[in-house]
Amino acid sequence: MKKRIIGYLLIVSIVLSFSSVQAQEKPAGPGEVYDSAMELFHKGKYQEAIEGFSKLIQSFPTSRLVSYSHYMMGQSFLRTERFEEAIQKFEYYLNAYPEGDRTRESEQGLRVAREKIRPKKEIGGTVVEVKPAPEEPKKAGVPRVIEEPKKEEVRKVIEEPKKIEVAKVPEETKKEEVKVPIKEEVKPPPERAVTGVVQEAKKVKRRVCAQISYIDGKNLVEVEKRIKELKDAGVDTLIFRVFQNKGDRMYKFVKARHEEGVFFKTEHGLVIDDVLGKIAEIVHRHGLELFAWMTTRYATYGVDKHAGYRSRIYNFETKKMEIGRGFNLFHTDVLKRLEGLFRDLGRYPIDGILFQDDLILRHNEDFSLEANKAFLKDFGYSPNPDIFYIDPYKSESGKYYVKGYTEQFWTWANWKNRYLMDVAKRLVGAARESNPKLQFAINLYFEAVLNDTNGVAWFSQTLEEALKKEFDYYAIMAYHRQAMKGRNIELKESIDLMAEAAQRAVKSVGDPSRVMMKIWILDWKSNEAVGLDLAPQKEIEEILTKILEQGEVSLAFVPYTHQFPLHQLKGKWTVTK
Repeated sequence: MKKRIIGYLLIVSIVLSFSSVQAQEKPAGPGEVYDSAMELFHKGKYQEAIEGFSKLIQSFPTSRLVSYSHYMMGQSFLRTERFEEAIQKFEYYLNAYPEGDRTRESEQGLRVAREKIRPKKEIGGTVVEVKPAPEEPKKAGVPRVIEEPKKEEVRKVIEEPKKIEVAKVPEETKKEEVKVPIKEEVKPPPERAVTGVVQEAKKVKRRVCAQISYIDGKNLVEVEKRIKELKDAGVDTLIFRVFQNKGDRMYKFVKARHEEGVFFKTEHGLVIDDVLGKIAEIVHRHGLELFAWMTTRYATYGVDKHAGYRSRIYNFETKKMEIGRGFNLFHTDVLKRLEGLFRDLGRYPIDGILFQDDLILRHNEDFSLEANKAFLKDFGYSPNPDIFYIDPYKSESGKYYVKGYTEQFWTWANWKNRYLMDVAKRLVGAARESNPKLQFAINLYFEAVLNDTNGVAWFSQTLEEALKKEFDYYAIMAYHRQAMKGRNIELKESIDLMAEAAQRAVKSVGDPSRVMMKIWILDWKSNEAVGLDLAPQKEIEEILTKILEQGEVSLAFVPYTHQFPLHQLKGKWTVTK
């Protein structure tokens, strides 16, 4: 009996040991393999990293991480000075993934590798480099500007993360103000090269717009008087706010049934008063065109208490997820609701639609269940603050900072950027079901134009990604006084900054008319119109002059107020032939 018990225990021990071994030998998924290889790369173990990336490519050929693995192999070869193999990898990436997230980095890596193996010959006793004709990578017929790398960039194709200031997600204001702190304790990640003309630019009308946040008029007769004043001042397009957020100043000429909602008829949100058709009739009767200014993520009118429809934000202080203000755009019901709103908006006799600047996701948003599932499906691992942010901490000012972002964060941020633009294109399609001739403008933060690294980190937004969706207008929020306040810079520097944004936008878009430079005409401190005394009037004239030196761009004065002497600037944008 004793022998039987010992034998039985021996068998159980063997089975348990075998099960334990099996559990330990459970194969890793693509996300685990990729993360392991990335860890080796950052430790400088490049050969081992190459083996890890190669393993992922062979074991998980359908994973979205395969493209990143090819790119990282190129970087690993570059670090080990195996330049010919690096060239092969970067060329493969550019040919296989022309729309990939690492296109620009691959182009730069390719230039660096070619620079290193460039043939040399001796002329008159002096060794000189033979520069071959530049070879552009294939990208669906898209020309790219490829700049020669600076010397210090040769071994720094991938920069170490820098310390970037971040903040709690701010409340959106009717001024389209972004309170992400721009003054930084250290410089942000290095700026990427500016892409040249991305596509063959389609011709559109050059516009001079007045963007209406509030129009002074107790009735439609008084409203019409203001519209006529705008026409006399040289404005040809009215951008009219067709939404109302809680706390916004209500139009006096409407009969408000709710404190938030929209000003057109729809079953997909609260209707304050159906006045859009009447405004369109007045605007068109005076020979102007009308764009409807509409929200997306903040169009939570009537369902703002539905937690499942809202985004999720990571709170650096509590280290917990919180419900965000805006919509969770990864939720099927939310997308249907927005499509319904835009479809109904498209039925009105308007000429175009401007996307409000809420079509963004902050660097700590969206961790919603639906977003996490979508990302997991695409990349094989779940979004997690622990693997995104490098050393978050609270400064003496009470604001939160991080030392940098990880490779996984950039993958996530670029993924969000693409998704937001896909949503925008989907809404364009919904509105054009009723009116195929509708034109569309999308609001872009000037940071997303000046530095796409900051743009994708702070807003999940870049001009380059927006260009792929071929909007009619790219509305650059060139708010120079906001830049003065946020960056703690002088007027001249802020104006030069906006001129640079215009220059870069024109270079990327191609047709200056499609670049709509938005100029803020309210003082940030007093909230009064700039131009009520001599100095501010010159200020607006100066920024107009600087911006128009970059090309005959479209203009939008934001937000329009009848106190501002717009007619005095008419000659500043009139094109004489």
